[in-house]
Amino acid sequence: MKIIERRDSYIFVYYDEKNDVNSLITLMEEIAEACKKENIRKVLGDLSNMTGEPNFIDRFKLGIAGVKLLRGLAKIAIIYKQVESNRFAENVAVNRGLPTLITHDIEQAKRWLEND
Repeated sequence: MKIIERRDSYIFVYYDEKNDVNSLITLMEEIAEACKKENIRKVLGDLSNMTGEPNFIDRFKLGIAGVKLLRGLAKIAIIYKQVESNRFAENVAVNRGLPTLITHDIEQAKRWLEND
């Protein structure tokens, strides 16, 4: 299932399908379009129920794609399973200018989005 909708001051995304680089890049394109349409610059994405685990190369590709497709957004918070490799994808995006937080804690993600 995939949901992309406006909630308060951010675009909310829920995705629980298979972890696939091409599908996730398409999802990012859809998110970028929703942000543009709604004139919103913050995203909260819940990928905690996505199936499969991306390898490091895929995490790098997704971080680079996120920077290209979501450039100009103020903040992106992603809820994902608690795994150490989350820091890698987050660092790829942040080091290229996309303010990103990847966490397993939805409340932490919401607080981070709210803080300007």
